[in-house]
Amino acid sequence: MNFNQRVYTVLFLSILLIGSAYGAAEPGGNGDATRDMQCGGACHGDAALNETSLATLTLSSPSTVYAGIPTTLTLTATNLSLSSTGVVGFFLLTDTTGHSDTPQDAGWEILSDSNGGSANYVEQTLSSGQAETSVSWVVRSSNEGFTPFYAAIHHGGSSKPFFAVTSTGYDVEAKEIPENLPRLAADFIPQSTRILDVPTVLTLQTEFTESVQVQWKVEGGAVMSAQVNTSGDNMWSATLPAALQPATLQWRAVLQGEGPDQTTPWFTLTAEEAGWEIEEFAVYLQAFSLLFLIAGAVLALQSRLTPREVSSKYDQTDLLPLSLDADPAIESVTEGLSEESETAPLPAGGLPNGWNEDQWKWYGHDYLAGKYGGGQE
Repeated sequence: MNFNQRVYTVLFLSILLIGSAYGAAEPGGNGDATRDMQCGGACHGDAALNETSLATLTLSSPSTVYAGIPTTLTLTATNLSLSSTGVVGFFLLTDTTGHSDTPQDAGWEILSDSNGGSANYVEQTLSSGQAETSVSWVVRSSNEGFTPFYAAIHHGGSSKPFFAVTSTGYDVEAKEIPENLPRLAADFIPQSTRILDVPTVLTLQTEFTESVQVQWKVEGGAVMSAQVNTSGDNMWSATLPAALQPATLQWRAVLQGEGPDQTTPWFTLTAEEAGWEIEEFAVYLQAFSLLFLIAGAVLALQSRLTPREVSSKYDQTDLLPLSLDADPAIESVTEGLSEESETAPLPAGGLPNGWNEDQWKWYGHDYLAGKYGGGQE
């Protein structure tokens, strides 16, 4: 295998290794993200091999939804039958075409999901035998009118991936906001994460609000109240106690003003350890640098281990002239052989000194031509 073949082999294997990360099935889950429905048909394997999940999916929301004000959409899944890993993924969709079908594509912003992020696709790991669960999303519409929502599920089974989607849409109407209704500011984005051992200060911007109460709870715990302070017109801050270990906390605000009191949805806040900030481009650059370094080392090592050709001591090829046409001696011999029957005439004094008849037979013409010190006589 020559050098170029080795280079192509290393590059080909590298491409296969990199591509395998994107083409392999993910029985351990894909992670929360913004995903089209098409992923549910293929993320666990070949979409053509999917079986239909027997789970029952039901969407629900408050009876009144206003454009520009956060509201909650809840998906309840029953009759679950999962694989041994217990991982199940849930989609919140606004279409079932498999393209441009996320809530964001329909003008709905996802402010929070039940896992503490803001993705339309979330995963849960259920305990053995658990046949029912629910997930929720806090969403906000930028436009008035009806929007059909769909839910989808995918998970592993005994040996094949399972997938299902609701056949009909769940219509949600976003209505016009009543005048002077207390509410969060139109551009308010809730905080989704916090670090351990540090109290969390929530900052709220509101409209048409005269007082605010903030309530919080942990999973399975009672609803508690946080201290709220005001820092100006429609500006509020509330302090939540520090988290001692990674966990999720939910909080909501009760807004009071001239209009009817409003209670926001439960927002999810995830506590996590402080980590190093990593620049994604730098990580990719280092990874490719390491890849080429390893490839170079492999090529260098292979070159050193490849046995070299051993030349024979009887091989004197390098002593031969580069061109037969350029060697006058060889040319003379060839001419002599072609004129074997025509021996050159002897000089007047007979054979030159030191020559014999056999030498004169083959090289006499060259002697007369002056190539051996003689000359035409």
